[in-house]
Formats: sequence, C-alpha cells, structure tokens
Amino acid sequence: MTDVVIHRGLDGVESITGVVVVIDVFRASNTIIALLAAGAREVFLLAELERARALKSEDPRRPLLGERGGIAPADFDGGNSPSAAPSLIAPGDSAILTTSAGTQAVARLRSAETVLFASFANASAAAARIRDLEPPVVTMLPMGLEARTPAVEDDEAALWIAGLLEGRTQDFEPVRARLLDCDGARRLRRLGQHDDLSACVELDSRDLVPVVLAGDPPRAVAMGADTGRIRYNSPSAGRGPGCGEG
Repeated sequence: MTDVVIHRGLDGVESITGVVVVIDVFRASNTIIALLAAGAREVFLLAELERARALKSEDPRRPLLGERGGIAPADFDGGNSPSAAPSLIAPGDSAILTTSAGTQAVARLRSAETVLFASFANASAAAARIRDLEPPVVTMLPMGLEARTPAVEDDEAALWIAGLLEGRTQDFEPVRARLLDCDGARRLRRLGQHDDLSACVELDSRDLVPVVLAGDPPRAVAMGADTGRIRYNSPSAGRGPGCGEG
C-alpha cells in the first residue's frame, strides 16, 4: 500500500521525490481543474507576475489569470476564480495562471517525478490516479494561505485524499461544515467571492486530474484514465510555449 506523507508549505520542497499532490483548495487547484474541464488544452503555471505578463504578450489570445492578495491585478483578464475563469477560455486554447500559493510550488518541485493538482472537486479521481501510479510514497502538499500559513481547507483535503487511499469510510458533511466556517472561507466572503467558495467545497464534481509537465514555463494538462505515467522532471515532458502552440 502507498504510504502518505503530508508536507505543509514550501520549505524543503526542492528535495521531495516521487509523486507529489499540490493542494490549494482556495483556489488554484480548483481554477486549474475548472479550466481543463472547460476544454483548455493546457494551463501555463507561473510564479512571477512579470513572467506571466510576458507570456501573455507573446500571444494575447491566452487569458491571463491570477491573483495577489486574493485579487486579480488590474491588467489581468481575470482572477484565480474557478467559477469565472472557464468563461474566458475557448476549448483547445491555453491559459496562463499565476497565484500566491499553488503555482509557486511548481517551479520548486525540482526532484519530483510526478506532480498532480487536487482538491475536493476531484478527490476520488486523484486517489484513483495515485493508485494507478502505484508509488511507494505519495507526498501531499497542502499549500496554506500564500504558502506561508497552514489552512484548514488544504489540510482537510490532504487528509480526505489520504483516507481514500487508505480505504477509510468518510463523511463529507462535517468536513464541509468546517470548510465553510474556516478563515479561508471567511476571507473569500470578505472579497465577495461567494461563487468561488461554493465551487471549492463541492465533492467529486470533476473526474479529471491536472498533471504538471515540465517546461519553461511548466503547464498543467488533464490526466485521464488512459494517460499513463507522466514524469514531471523528464526531458520528453518539457515543452515551452514557443513551439507554435498556445
């Protein structure tokens, strides 16, 4: 059986090997899942605002999405919003995303073999794909608020997926109640992001798992049941946007 390790925050992530599951419930995981479910071919994942803007300038058709402090920068096409972002993408197109937590992890996971994004929305799908990969160890990476402060929603999702992998019987209703009463939920309400909150506390609403492919920049694509094993830090996985796609 796969052993589950929970690693909170970004300290030391450069040395994590094997399969890593990035968990950013409020909201990067859910935004990436929603974009791919809406038909995006890929979501480029950037840590820096200026690099995201530069990638947008190479192809203005790509929606530039993201946040700092929970709010989209003024020159962006949209925020880090699982409820709103899908309306900005056409099937088959690419999107660009930069966030305060979830996308920050990707560039630093230098030793990971496979990097997935998960949340409650795709928890069962994520657990199924992890089982398919049959890793001896999987590392859950709950990001927390701006990758600095532990967050209830991310810890709860890590524990929920771990429970699925261990075959435990679980009741989502008390978990959902804790999600709706946590600091992250109150923050979303203060920011007026009620639709995002509703989307982020749905269980198993999506059957896809974003997997990160190495490149400059890295990108998330939908990992289906027939995708097979994808290595993150593999030369064949890397493909930058300068290959005529986007």
